[in-house]
Amino acid sequence: MKKLIREAHRRSLWQVLGIYLAGSWIVLQVIEVLANNMGLPDWVFPFAIILLLIGLPIVLATAFVQEGMSSGGAATGAASDGAPEPAPTVAGTAGAASSDTSPSSTSPAQPASSGGRHLFTWRNALVGGGLAFAVLAVLTVGYLTMRTMGIGPAGTLVAKGVLEERSTILLAEFGSEDESLARAATEAFRIDLSQSEVVKLAEPSFVSDALERMQRAPDENIDLALAREIAQREGLPAVIAGEINPAGDGYVLTAELVAAESGEVLASHRESAASSGEVVGAIDELSKRLRERIGDSFRTIRSDPPLERVSTSDLEALRLYSEAVQVFGEGNDERAMGLLEETVARDSTFAMAWRKLGVIIRNRREDPARGIEALTRAYELRDRLTKRERYWATASYFQQGTGEPEKAIPAYESLLQLDPDDARALNNMGVAYGQMGNPEKSEEYYLRSIAADSTNSTALGNVVITQVELGKLDEAKASLAVYDRLIPGNPQVHVRAAELAYLQGESDEAMQELETLRDEMTASLFWRAQTSYLLSDLVGVHGKLAEVEIHVADAEQAQRERELPAEALDAALLLAWYDLGVRKDPARALATLEEILGRYDLGAMDPIDRDYPELASLYALAGRPDRAREMLAVWEAEVPEDLRGDAFAARGVIAQAEGDYAEALRLLRSWEEDTTCEFCPLPALGWTYDLSGQPDSTIANFERYTQATSLGRLGFDANELAGIYERLGQLYDQKGDLENAAKYYAAFVELWSEADEELQPRVRVAQARLEEIVRERG
Repeated sequence: MKKLIREAHRRSLWQVLGIYLAGSWIVLQVIEVLANNMGLPDWVFPFAIILLLIGLPIVLATAFVQEGMSSGGAATGAASDGAPEPAPTVAGTAGAASSDTSPSSTSPAQPASSGGRHLFTWRNALVGGGLAFAVLAVLTVGYLTMRTMGIGPAGTLVAKGVLEERSTILLAEFGSEDESLARAATEAFRIDLSQSEVVKLAEPSFVSDALERMQRAPDENIDLALAREIAQREGLPAVIAGEINPAGDGYVLTAELVAAESGEVLASHRESAASSGEVVGAIDELSKRLRERIGDSFRTIRSDPPLERVSTSDLEALRLYSEAVQVFGEGNDERAMGLLEETVARDSTFAMAWRKLGVIIRNRREDPARGIEALTRAYELRDRLTKRERYWATASYFQQGTGEPEKAIPAYESLLQLDPDDARALNNMGVAYGQMGNPEKSEEYYLRSIAADSTNSTALGNVVITQVELGKLDEAKASLAVYDRLIPGNPQVHVRAAELAYLQGESDEAMQELETLRDEMTASLFWRAQTSYLLSDLVGVHGKLAEVEIHVADAEQAQRERELPAEALDAALLLAWYDLGVRKDPARALATLEEILGRYDLGAMDPIDRDYPELASLYALAGRPDRAREMLAVWEAEVPEDLRGDAFAARGVIAQAEGDYAEALRLLRSWEEDTTCEFCPLPALGWTYDLSGQPDSTIANFERYTQATSLGRLGFDANELAGIYERLGQLYDQKGDLENAAKYYAAFVELWSEADEELQPRVRVAQARLEEIVRERG
């Protein structure tokens, strides 16, 4: 310190001022870094500024006084011209010691005030500054200790035990005369509160399921009273409610955290907005203050990006997005997509709107080009998302956009690090492992998702599918019963029930489920199309081709009414597949294909939406491999490589049609290795082995197919199963294995017992041979 004091004595007043300002800037930078990294309270930084401002006049006064002292010493020294000072005389010594000497007799070279000289010293200034910041440190540590320990007004609600960490809180709708503004404010508040690492917000699906159990309308406004009732019924500790009231040209926003049981206000805060354009910022500040009171760390709150950046600065865009979220939660995904399209048209940088749009489209398995575009845009804008939403955008992009589930898993793992009970992340992790061909791992994550949220309809449906794939049909049926009990009326329950009944040989029950679904969802074009697809599959398995044509035409018309030409084309192409797989009539299939393509303009569709590999497969199997190769060439030229895959199936059937069976088998085995669908390549492999004169391999692949358990088999069976049974009977017959021949002939005859008359000649041949075998075997 002595060296520092000597150095200060050497400086002029202006030099000291410059040094102080520079030092203050450094001190503030250090405090800002500490505040951000250590999670110090917001008041620490302004407190430090106040201390430095108080210290500024003290330092300047000290510099002034000390400069005066230095000036006096410098004059005496100059008079001696560098010579040593003479020793004091006796008289001078006596005079200096005399009590009668007046202040006016002081030498002009000395400071005017001995009191100021003793007070304004560099030692005092430095010690005083150090003590001031020591007091700041003590206050900060004391405040943080009280906050963490739940002591006094500084203690957080979690630290005091009022709320448990990771408890779920229900957000009520904001109250306002302007309903759209209230909805937008609620959604913005939800966005910011979702970043909390201390509490969780109840998902909209959780609320809608609770309303259904309460026999309330799914679109009912969730005010404070209803929110408390839901929270009490579902065992949630607290709800958050807010209001937006006009105040001149601006608004006053308030938010309260209310105990569900007692109605006690646990925390409240108020913010003002000078105009509608400042509402988003006010909500941001409002939610952060509430999060601070609940128990989120200052570091977490400070590191979260502001709402204007993560959502949108356009209040109207936020209104549209909020309405989309609401109607999607009510099950109206078509209306939600329309609103989201309006949202991104208004604000093309609204990352969460792009993500929501992409996920809805991809989950509906339609309009793939638009879905991929939306997911890609969200991924490009991911830095504008909250931490959780950023992980979601990344995972969705790789899982649903590029088809790389292995790259989505790290993002889901990051979400689960933030919240191990995140039911959506657990479900999607299960989907990713399923895409990678690991159904055991899928089932594990689906069950964890259901344990975290028993109302998670997606996970309930997915676990049924996975348990079927694992051959656990009884467990799948039990899971489906739980699904139906917890979420009655969900259309997916009927779909899964129909598929499961079919696999268990109960086609009449499957038909009943599908007809019930059709009757319940007559107002939805989406479900009309889906039901028609499934009904065509079910009657197609039994050779009822006249009924197939009715259902396919209905599915095609529904997709046309939805203005989805690519989906309508896919529906129509089913008829060409029946010509090939059921009728065994390539010429008719080619004519059907050409007629269908004449009705649709492929050039008007997005290249990603044109299923060229399917068209190539149809052309190859219909005897036009040259046309099939043209289709693949167009596909490769117009669709980006990372979005088109390898088309092993199409290339395999082209090679088969050209008679190159070795190449066809190589490509089809590559398809088998590449796909997560264990049964999908088996029919194509079996027919290729059959054409190449390898009956044992044909039998092996066909029998593996008939023994496979998967809810997706219904669609394949419609075209393949009867022909496979028929061919297995013939192959075993040729081998002299009459027992197995009879088994498969019988299966074929039973399956097509009510088939259309045009198919009956084949049935009668099989029936006659079956009777011969029975007679031969006694």
